[in-house]
Amino acid sequence: MNKEILTYKRILQRLTVSQNVQVLHAIYDDVQPYTAKIQAIVPVFETLGSELSTIDNFLKKNPKAFETEEIVKKDAARDFTVRSVIAKTQYHYDFAVTDEEKEAARRLVYIVEKYKDAAKKEYESETALLRSLVTELQQTPDLTDRFGVTALVARLKQENEDFETLYNARAQTVHESQIKGSATKYRTSVNKAFDNLCKVVTGLLLMPLTADETTAAESIIDVINAQIQQATVVYNRHAGVASGKKKEEENITDGEDINE
Repeated sequence: MNKEILTYKRILQRLTVSQNVQVLHAIYDDVQPYTAKIQAIVPVFETLGSELSTIDNFLKKNPKAFETEEIVKKDAARDFTVRSVIAKTQYHYDFAVTDEEKEAARRLVYIVEKYKDAAKKEYESETALLRSLVTELQQTPDLTDRFGVTALVARLKQENEDFETLYNARAQTVHESQIKGSATKYRTSVNKAFDNLCKVVTGLLLMPLTADETTAAESIIDVINAQIQQATVVYNRHAGVASGKKKEEENITDGEDINE
């Protein structure tokens, strides 16, 4: 039985414009390595890339868009720092002089390797992953001090917290209706381009393919499903928090009415 792509239209519709675009960007980046092995998907893949660029330009130019310049800068700063942590850790492992030093460096490499793709995730997921990375590294001060990454870890912690503070503040004030222009049109176009990519990949598995093409197509489906699952988890978590707050407010109101 061929692999199938999870239902994705409903969750994409429930996400904000910015979140929708972030998920598709993550999928686009992760799918790209497989396109060389399946020439048939190149046209629809390139169309998705073009549509993502179009909506990116709209969001960046719109002063009411979620994707503000400050958010982009803060995200870029933490991305650079986490790459520095990973690179420095790998350097000490690769160029260790003694077996004991290599084993110590390996312990750090084991930690950071789990988070090497964090920067590719959408904002909320990346924030959570980097928070976990910082926590794990701070639990090994002997190693971070030894290999000179303690200051970088502290900087990453601060940058991640700064980003989260700005992101959450922006999330509370920005709504779909506040984004002026043709956000709905751009969103519809980019989602349609993604839908076409999904249809082509799924359709290819019904046709005779080489072993490499089959593996690539199935890998693309795995990539898409992983991102859709992650987006669903993030949405459900936020929806649950919002629902909990609403219920709490209703309970408080009910209590005030009884007291009166």
